[in-house]
Formats: sequence, C-alpha cells, structure tokens
Amino acid sequence: MKSSLAAGTILISALALPCSAHEAPDHEHAELVPIPEYHLPFGEAGAAASLQAAEAFLASLDEAIRSQIMFDLDAEERAGWSNLPAGSFPRAGISVGELSDDQRKLLFDFLASSLSEEGYRRVKAVMAAEAYLNGLRSSAARRKIAPEYYWISFYGTLSATSPWGWQFGGHHLGLNLSLESNRVTAMSPSFVGTEPTVFTHNGVEYESVVDMHRAGHALYAALNTAQQAAARGRFRVGPGEVRTGPGRDGYIPETIGLSAAEMTARQKALLLAAIDRWVSIQPSENAVRRMAELEADLDRLYFAWSGSDKINRRAYMRIQGPTLIIELVSTGGDLGHYHTIYRNPTSEYGGLGP
Repeated sequence: MKSSLAAGTILISALALPCSAHEAPDHEHAELVPIPEYHLPFGEAGAAASLQAAEAFLASLDEAIRSQIMFDLDAEERAGWSNLPAGSFPRAGISVGELSDDQRKLLFDFLASSLSEEGYRRVKAVMAAEAYLNGLRSSAARRKIAPEYYWISFYGTLSATSPWGWQFGGHHLGLNLSLESNRVTAMSPSFVGTEPTVFTHNGVEYESVVDMHRAGHALYAALNTAQQAAARGRFRVGPGEVRTGPGRDGYIPETIGLSAAEMTARQKALLLAAIDRWVSIQPSENAVRRMAELEADLDRLYFAWSGSDKINRRAYMRIQGPTLIIELVSTGGDLGHYHTIYRNPTSEYGGLGP
C-alpha cells in the first residue's frame, strides 16, 4: 500500500520525512463531544473485533480516501505523529472533521472495538478537553484546537494473520497499536496528555490523566525517607517535558530512581497499579499478558518521582526497565496540563514499523 500523504517536523527532534504533508483542513466547528458511549458491535474488544470494525469503517470510504489513509507497514508516516495542535503539525490519514456522521460512528465503533473501556474513556476525555479549550480561547480556531482535528491511519494489510497496525491522534493524543496473528501485540509508542485536567463540558464532568498522577504519587508516598530520596535522585523539580515523546523513537534515557528490587511487596503492588493505568488502555487480551510480563521482571524496573500530588503543580515520574518506559509530566498552571508517554523499546510499532 502506498500513500502520497506524509507527516512533517516532529516535536523535540526533527526527522527526515517525505516533503508532502496533509495540512489540517479548515473545519466548521461542530458539537462532536461527548463522543458516543463505549459500544461493542463486533463483540469483546480485541484483535478480531478490531479487524471487523476496521473493515466496516474502510468500506464506508471511497477508494480515493482509502488510498490516503492506508500505508505500508514500515512507512515513514507511521513515525510522523505528534502531540502538537493540528495548526502546528501536518498529519497522515483522515481527520474526524472530514468524515460524515455515519463514517464517524463507524470510526468510534472501531476505537471501542480496539481499546478497553478505560482506554476509550481516555480518548473521550482528551477530545472533550479540546472542545473545552475551543470555547475558552480565542486562539483555538487559529491553532486548530477542536475535536474535529484527530486523525486515523492504518499500516500494513489488514488481516487475521499478517501484521498490521493503526494510529489515532491529534493534540495531546497519539495511540499506536500493532496486531499480528489475530492478537494485539503492542501499544508502543503511545502518548496521552490533557489540558485542562478537571472540567465540565456541556454538563458532563471529566477528569483526564489525574488518576495516572495520583497512582504514581501513591507509590512515592508509600516509600520511606531513604527510598524517597532515591526516587527523587538529583531532581529538585523534574524535566518540563517527557524525554521519550514523539520524534524520540529509539532513544533510551539514563536509568534513574529507586530499584523495584528495593521495594516491599506493598510498594511493588502500588508500582504495578501505576503501570496498569497505561497498559490497561489496550484490550484485556494484551493488557493481561503485558502486565504478567512486567510483573515477572519487576525487580529490573526503576521508579523516579519529583513533585507533589497536586494536579496544578509541577511533577515528574519515570518508570523504566528493559521493556518499559513510562513518563508523566505535569507542567501545572490554573487548568492543569499533562504529557505522558508509554513505550516498549523492544517492540516499537510492534517491532515491525519504521
């Protein structure tokens, strides 16, 4: 499969990508939030349901559009994702705002079939935050901050046997899931962020990423004084940005923090609970397996933390081991603002991507 679409400059570091790019079209702002409730038209979420839902969505598109959103498995476009607003970064695929109502329904059916209910809830909250910002800031239209500006693209040949993958994202979101032999194999790399964190939009209350922050701080609070000092390391205040975000494929930061081998059984359980906030975005068929892998190798993980449990204050967390990097940054501010990243350095894009 081939496409003339491409992505452009990457946040944090520049990559040499194809020169053509899918600039964000101008959409007339529509009330797309709340997005549809979690709905499983093809049975339990997982690889089999994801494949059926993807085929139904693609069948609703004409051939020209399908050619714009389907790419080779190792296409450079796959690494061309970002957490920046659409006005700052061109993306591959087709945006939510370019779809008809029926096509949008099929897209959300696909996302529900491809994520856990918790993962779908996180997508809902990120898109709701965009709608909230759109009504709050006059610059939103210029920066193209709105729920319409999220893109879907597919990689490889959709099949129950061949490897394939999909990407959905926009401002503060970049999900990359890989599948092979009719099972989900990886969710790396994936980015979840938000601004604001706690808000009400159209009468619906949302909390986004706050539970991830609190899960990390719960472990830090359970450490003794010496362990807390080890977890803080040299940080008085942590980095202002995740170090392994978009554009940093293949980068492995130095290991910092407290070894899980030095933790009590209760502390290890809290570490696993924090990790699960990210792993559980995936369907349970892979999340359960992934958590078992990490638990079996738990003593090789390290935990670093700086900051408090306050959602409008700066904080930083890193959980890192041979097959895992999780980072969380809270930059604070009146609304609260988070960036987080989940990676398996040994299986980026399922190990079969760019």
